[in-house]
Amino acid sequence: MKRNLPHKSFIVLFNLICSFIAVPSLAQVETGKSYINVSKNTTGGTFEPGDTLEIRSAIAVGKFSAYSISQVRYNDTIGSNFTYLPGSLKIITNEGLTFRSYTDAAGDDQAMYDGVANNIRINLGATATIVNNTTNTAASGGIINYNDKPSFYGGVCIMVASFRVIINASVAYNTLLNLPGGAFRYKESGVNVTDDLKPYNIFVFANYPSCNNYVGANAIIENNGTFGNGSTQNRNASAIIPGYTFINFSGGQPNDGYYGIANNTSATGATNNLVAKPHASRVFNIWDIIGDHTNAMSPSLGNNAVAPGTTGGYMAIVNASYATDPAIQQTVANLCTNTYYDFSAWFRNICSLCACDSNGNGATNSSFNGPYKPGVNPNLTFQIDGIDYYSTGELTYSSLWEKKGFTYVTTSSQTSFTLTIRNNSPGGGGNDWAIDDVSLATCEPNVNLNITPVLNGCDGIQVDFNAKVTSYFPNYTYYKWQKSIDNGVTWNDTGIAGTGSPTLVSGQWVYTTVYPSFIAHTVDSGHRYRAVTATNSSNLANSNCAFNNNGNTMLNIMDCSGVLDVKLLAFSGRLINKKSTLNWISSNENNFSHYEVEKSIDGRSFSKIGLVKGYNNNGTSVYSFVDIDDITNNVYYRLKMVNKDGLYKYSEIILVSNTKSTFSISGYTNPFSNFINIDYTLPNSGKVRFRIVDTYGKTVFMQTVNGKKDLNNNKLENLDNLASGIYSITVFYENVSITKRILKIN
Repeated sequence: MKRNLPHKSFIVLFNLICSFIAVPSLAQVETGKSYINVSKNTTGGTFEPGDTLEIRSAIAVGKFSAYSISQVRYNDTIGSNFTYLPGSLKIITNEGLTFRSYTDAAGDDQAMYDGVANNIRINLGATATIVNNTTNTAASGGIINYNDKPSFYGGVCIMVASFRVIINASVAYNTLLNLPGGAFRYKESGVNVTDDLKPYNIFVFANYPSCNNYVGANAIIENNGTFGNGSTQNRNASAIIPGYTFINFSGGQPNDGYYGIANNTSATGATNNLVAKPHASRVFNIWDIIGDHTNAMSPSLGNNAVAPGTTGGYMAIVNASYATDPAIQQTVANLCTNTYYDFSAWFRNICSLCACDSNGNGATNSSFNGPYKPGVNPNLTFQIDGIDYYSTGELTYSSLWEKKGFTYVTTSSQTSFTLTIRNNSPGGGGNDWAIDDVSLATCEPNVNLNITPVLNGCDGIQVDFNAKVTSYFPNYTYYKWQKSIDNGVTWNDTGIAGTGSPTLVSGQWVYTTVYPSFIAHTVDSGHRYRAVTATNSSNLANSNCAFNNNGNTMLNIMDCSGVLDVKLLAFSGRLINKKSTLNWISSNENNFSHYEVEKSIDGRSFSKIGLVKGYNNNGTSVYSFVDIDDITNNVYYRLKMVNKDGLYKYSEIILVSNTKSTFSISGYTNPFSNFINIDYTLPNSGKVRFRIVDTYGKTVFMQTVNGKKDLNNNKLENLDNLASGIYSITVFYENVSITKRILKIN
């Protein structure tokens, strides 16, 4: 916000804060270029195909050694990948209000669009015979006096050349666009001057919504993004606000181009924001008196200002002007590749009466004739490495804090970038705002184990568990399983790893990773298992870029002799009218609770389909269960036998099929370390022989077992002495053999 400044203050102001061009120490003219995303101007958002941008190039003429400039005109070019919006040529005030409108045609007024050359010309100012810029501009460019309309408090004339372009619908996402700079041309003291304006790089980027599971917020910004706290009203300067000059709060500070860091935005240390406007306790008599945002009970209301000597949180308060300078800038290292980051901050427009009408009267002046009392609304652009990705839109005055930001995804090799939040509104007379809780955070996936935190079981049970990976974005597809034998102090990779194929379920990307089934013994008790996920293989190996949600399953394997006495005497299944009928016989159901019937289509991942209460009979008990689904292929079943203390053990797995069983291998541990679990089916009972050979053809393991008809499972143990490397395992049955390649890891 700029008040009615004396001439000397205006000179100092421009020389300190306007960085568009190099100018003499007593220059009377300053220029600057900005733009707004009209399509996202009420909500904020990224730049997308079809968005409309309004280009705003400002020229400000002040009262110094000379009083006017002549032959003032503005030239610009429509960049490739943009289309000019017909009929959008205007001169507007720095508050965005229309001052002059023009046609696109040449010769009928003071502006034109050349559709062949694809360029813009707008003449500004008045003829020598016109007073105070009350009519249209001379055809060759006009004269601008310091006190012409639109007047800024009577000491500066600010005019903004404006037009609109559309990002072509054919532009692909992740395309870098160049918005040309354009130039103001004029005569000053008889000398021709060309002020080349700043071009912008704009990235067309998907407007990802924020997820609700961000972690690591404020991890890299100064004072964790909060600017800290203290008992004095004014804090010291910040290294991450490079575009403005630091100053303590007073009745007329921070002025345009300055910023402060304070726990109270009053001019005197007062805390009452309900006093009238204007009032001497307010900066410029009109700024809001507020506290910071951090940890406020109401995020939108924020905290109240604290009294002098009382500890309160700090915030940064920026009084932005013509310069589109960085308000926040921080270089961030040690990022994770292929990872989504939420870059956001909380903002508050702190001036409700900062407008100035075209005659130069402020909003508190009884002669004020403006419809737009808040004045210039803040409008901030978020940059990554100097490229524009997101615009907040106009932050209209509401007496509330607003969170603004966007989600960015790093490339496959990007581990650092520079974050910038810059001013994008043309000029003072408002544009006064607070910022707090600057945040950079990642959207964490959920990794939920199906059994947690303890798996209780008996010696010799078959252990099965899996993890469901749920993420807001579909890129956490890499996973691995880890094991700890020291109660979670250290974790080692098990060699079980892979990639998932997530599907969209209720707005979340979901897949399940299954740990290979194994037989657990009492020596496994206390071992812990967990699943870890990341966006690629390198991140999976980096603890800072991989996620496991700190969830894990501990095995509690006990000798259940005399505790879980139930004995399964028989378990079988057959097809009746396309449905599986399961039958089993048990005995010794002492202290017994129930049977859970589990089903699988692959023999490895089982799910519960029913529960049968036990008779708790010490003698023999007979049970039957019918699967309600029709059987169209191979289906596997097992029983989970649970006593009243929650201890359980599994039955063997049986196969029910609508076709005749053939000799086949349905699953095996690969890679392996000290054992191999192998599942296979036989058409009839018979001898089965296993042989493992190394790459030289040397036999390193042999074992023969009696196989039964249908499904079998065997555990080949004592393989820990084998060296790491590639082996072949062959299973022999009658006159047929099946060979598979396997990997040994240590």
